[in-house]
Amino acid sequence: MTTITTPSRVLKKPLWQQRGFKESILALLFALPALINFAVFRYYPMIWSARASLWQYSLLRGFEKYLGLGNYSRLLTDRFFWQSMLVTLKFFLMYVPAVVILALALAVFSNQQKRGMGTIRAVIYIPVVTSFVVVSIIWGMLLNKDVGLINGIMQSLGMNRVSFLMSRTNALPTIAVISIWKNVGYSVIILVAGLKGIDNTLYEAAIVDGANAWKRFIHITIPMISRQLMFVVVWATMGAFQVFIPVSTLTQGGPSKATNVIVYHIYERGFKFGEMGYASAMSVVLLFFLLIISLIQMSAFKRDY
Repeated sequence: MTTITTPSRVLKKPLWQQRGFKESILALLFALPALINFAVFRYYPMIWSARASLWQYSLLRGFEKYLGLGNYSRLLTDRFFWQSMLVTLKFFLMYVPAVVILALALAVFSNQQKRGMGTIRAVIYIPVVTSFVVVSIIWGMLLNKDVGLINGIMQSLGMNRVSFLMSRTNALPTIAVISIWKNVGYSVIILVAGLKGIDNTLYEAAIVDGANAWKRFIHITIPMISRQLMFVVVWATMGAFQVFIPVSTLTQGGPSKATNVIVYHIYERGFKFGEMGYASAMSVVLLFFLLIISLIQMSAFKRDY
């Protein structure tokens, strides 16, 4: 009878000789540029902004006086801050539901197995990869009350010219429409990817059971793409509360602060009035506000997947 003795001490290979070490290093090297980008251009500015929010700070004079929570207490009585938040909330209510509904409709339409649907999806996506500054300038020219093409067409049809961007009533909805046109294509691509992952046997079984198209859409399509819908809703919400370029390019917060959204208000306080510490405090508040809204939205969708 042979006795097998097990060594009391198992010799481990050095880390660099273990299986998968080289693959892990290679993966890290590929991810390193993105990690550096996030560290330098995202996380560091966030930390710096949180620090600056506790000081009286300007770009010219630097850190002058430590205020603690003084900038935050000032927000409570700043009517311009709350007014800009209200304008942003109005924009959110115009933008997010329209993006989600329109993106879902376009995704279902362009997901059909018909010839040319790939071209249609490409056309829908083109505005996404176009510079928002360029898009805003072109739309500003088209919507000009005196020489704009859209007003010219309306006048030729016997309609009165409309001041789209210089009217308190029309300015914010016009900015919302431009933003929807620019960004909806991204949501369409995300939802199309979700639709293509649905097993067709689910629809076939539902048809056998007598479910019509609407019931198949409600009880199969929507639950099966709930993760993609959650992403679209959260992404659209963040975009709505951070809208800046069309406002800066077309209206500069006017007329009469009708389009003075929160990010443009932060920009004005920090770069035009030199109150960078106060602007940083508003940025921190906006960050936490977005985090709370995003967590609520994610928890609302969580039960669906």
